[in-house]
Amino acid sequence: MIDKVLAERLIEKISQTTEYNVNIMNEDGIIIASRMKERVGAFHEVAFNLLRGEETSRIVTREDPENGIMPGVNMVIIVNRQREGVVGLTGDPREVMPVAKIVKMSVEVMLEYELYKYERLRKYNLREQLMHLLLYGEQITRDDLEPYMSSLRLEEDIIRIPVLLECGDKQRREKILSGLLEESKLSGGQTLIDSTKEESIMLFKALRCPDESLMREYRFLLEEYLQPYMEYAQSYGVELSAYVGPMQNDCMQYRQSYLYCLWMQKNVRGGGIRYFYDYIVKYLESVAPLSEFHTVFLMLKKKLGPKVVAGFMETMEALIEKDYSLSKAGEYLHVHKNTLVYRLNKIREQLNMNPLSSNTDREFMECFYYYLKRR
Repeated sequence: MIDKVLAERLIEKISQTTEYNVNIMNEDGIIIASRMKERVGAFHEVAFNLLRGEETSRIVTREDPENGIMPGVNMVIIVNRQREGVVGLTGDPREVMPVAKIVKMSVEVMLEYELYKYERLRKYNLREQLMHLLLYGEQITRDDLEPYMSSLRLEEDIIRIPVLLECGDKQRREKILSGLLEESKLSGGQTLIDSTKEESIMLFKALRCPDESLMREYRFLLEEYLQPYMEYAQSYGVELSAYVGPMQNDCMQYRQSYLYCLWMQKNVRGGGIRYFYDYIVKYLESVAPLSEFHTVFLMLKKKLGPKVVAGFMETMEALIEKDYSLSKAGEYLHVHKNTLVYRLNKIREQLNMNPLSSNTDREFMECFYYYLKRR
């Protein structure tokens, strides 16, 4: 079926290369576009009969005004082996025949290109719809996703890494999104990408890696993939943060992975690439019922008092944020390194714990910190 608006565009382009009148008729034999505007909407008997027969062209030598027929050449428009309509040129058949053949080919090529663009847009829209279901569908089933996965030829059990990209600059974010989409198309289209309601970019990066080296190599492969986009943002003085969720090979788990990425975006500060696997304990502490922590920490909180608790929280926040680097934590707090060491010594006196030398002490103090933060 030839769209009327498209037919008018085709006539406009063809009119730039020929002086003959050109008509385009739809599958019902109605003229939907013509250089002679007064003929638009008229019934074209020759076109109607052509489309219902087996002929691909018909020459008209005599004029028949009563049936809207004028001398010329009419040819069936065939796209993807389907008879979509008819293009006709008005004039002496001997003169217009060579031009008619070229016009017919031009119309078919233009239509094929328009159909190609439509198919690309349709697939993109399908991807948008699929991503919407994956990110926001709270009660979706595998049957809901299957038609999309099948139409887009997506492998369901391939490993994909969820990544949430945050970029405060709208123009740069759109450029990055465009680049990611183009790269996905060129690499087979197995990576799913779309914008989120929070004005970030969410992608499920397809990963092909041997099982035995998966955990060893996935970070390297992902960082290599993201590096050009990180450098692009940096070149404009814009920070691009990447929050990487746990890998998945089941599309039913994608929504939860997206929620993990959102949790990191909210609770993990700093730019660069952050991995959920590095914050599992922090996440579990944040979602455990507060009542579970009361029994462990309430007495300690009361005994230390508000002033000590406030100092403890400030110091622990800096240490956690800067991976327990004293110099970086000092810069974070805008205090000298020696001042931070003094604060840590006070904490050691009060709690008999040292987060720099004991992992057990560090875990306890982090749990205490997250408990206080949630109060």
